[in-house]
Amino acid sequence: MAAATGTLVATAATPSVAATPVATGAQAAPTTASSDCRHWTDNINTYGAGACTGFPSRAKVQASAKCKNGQWAVGNKVAATNWSYAYCAGKGGYVVGTGGYIVFD
Repeated sequence: MAAATGTLVATAATPSVAATPVATGAQAAPTTASSDCRHWTDNINTYGAGACTGFPSRAKVQASAKCKNGQWAVGNKVAATNWSYAYCAGKGGYVVGTGGYIVFD
């Protein structure tokens, strides 16, 4: 897999895990000063990101999270106004605080 050119946005207060690039593409440039995406987790197996605002309409979001077995779960790349979910079920569960997302142009 080629290295990503987007930037992972870690949602933990003090992220302690370096993010692994999860996809290729250019990071979307925000159209407003207050661009952001919401995030959600069940603190067990799933991390989600989406409902982004302030990005171009063509922007896509992709969630990622570290799983307890050491692997990374990667969500589908979807329209930034939708939700992408990274699932760690079957990989030991989600390491709370490691979820993040990339917004692509």
